[in-house]
Amino acid sequence: MFAEKKPVILKILRHFLLTLILFGSIAVSAQTVVTGRKILLGETLHYKAKWGLMTIGSATTKSDRKLYKFGQYSCCKIQLSGCTNGLASLFYLNDRWVSFIDVQSITTLRTYRSIREGKYSLDEYTLFDHPNKNAEVSVMNKQNKRFYLKKVYKTPQNIRDVVAGFMMIRLVDLSKYGKGDRFIIDGFYEDTGYKIDVICEGKEYVNTDRGKMLCYKLLI
Repeated sequence: MFAEKKPVILKILRHFLLTLILFGSIAVSAQTVVTGRKILLGETLHYKAKWGLMTIGSATTKSDRKLYKFGQYSCCKIQLSGCTNGLASLFYLNDRWVSFIDVQSITTLRTYRSIREGKYSLDEYTLFDHPNKNAEVSVMNKQNKRFYLKKVYKTPQNIRDVVAGFMMIRLVDLSKYGKGDRFIIDGFYEDTGYKIDVICEGKEYVNTDRGKMLCYKLLI
């Protein structure tokens, strides 16, 4: 996606965005303990990427205030966006994912992503067919601005895209896990399915604008 010699700041920010994304794509298996919480409509969350004392990028997740209907499914529309900030804006990155997520199963029905990283750009639309366990990926033709079907990928049962996965991890009841316990990330990103272990590393107090907060530490 980039030339061989990538600006250091751009690599750091993209790693931050991918970490944010990959943390999210968690599979709800029999071993994973989740809470009874649901996605909050109208919720906005902000994140910052720092390099030393410099803020080099930021990310935001925002859910719509209303639900959308696709057949019998009630879906929440959620947008995840990330960009460079400050001096790091010299190394342009402005990515955006929009997903429609079934509020009952927290699985993705359709998603769109707009990637703008340096000179690279991509507009992609994915339709998830859960009964047949596949994902139909369409890409925009830059000449006529129309989407064409690129490929159909096989997926695991109840797969989630990066945005639904990010929301799902917030429903995991981390109080049920001790230090060294693991659960599995199972998701679909770009054109690849993956499984990654998430290891619980205990708790730690973190200084925030609202004072010290007790947080869970996770390692991938």
